[in-house]
Amino acid sequence: MKPRLILAATALVMATLAGTARADLVQDLATMPAEQAVTRAMQGGTQSIEAVVSATAINLQSQPELLYSLIFGAVKVSQEQAPQIVSVAIAQVPGQREIIVSAALAAAQGDAEMLAAINLAATDAGLLAQTETTEEAEIVEAEQTEVPAPAAPIPPPPAANPGPDDRPPAISPN
Repeated sequence: MKPRLILAATALVMATLAGTARADLVQDLATMPAEQAVTRAMQGGTQSIEAVVSATAINLQSQPELLYSLIFGAVKVSQEQAPQIVSVAIAQVPGQREIIVSAALAAAQGDAEMLAAINLAATDAGLLAQTETTEEAEIVEAEQTEVPAPAAPIPPPPAANPGPDDRPPAISPN
């Protein structure tokens, strides 16, 4: 097999596995405790918890109860990475910030340091998402209000009959 085909086939298999893992995680979140579902999704060891949360959060943005379970389980499984989990989730689905933060805070179970880190990460991620949204809106607005540059004036066409020559006729020296 050619190296390009091998690379393409490998990428396709990995994408399929990642998609299946996300679908399995979503199904597991609905049927088992959140920590167990997240742990099961992480068993392959090929992705970080942030990558799993990032990929799955997008799929769960319209299912707040499952999104809550995902964040709760992820923070319970990996408490030291709680701020990163919150940041990644808010970056992917900024409209669900409140659910993400409440799930992370519930999983922190009153640990003051973790609560502060989660709140700081949520604030930073929220500001970043807001800044990105504002910048995107400004770009779109600039594109929509952009005034086209005026067209360069068209030079007049050359004269059809050149005028009389102002030079005297040439005199031959002979």
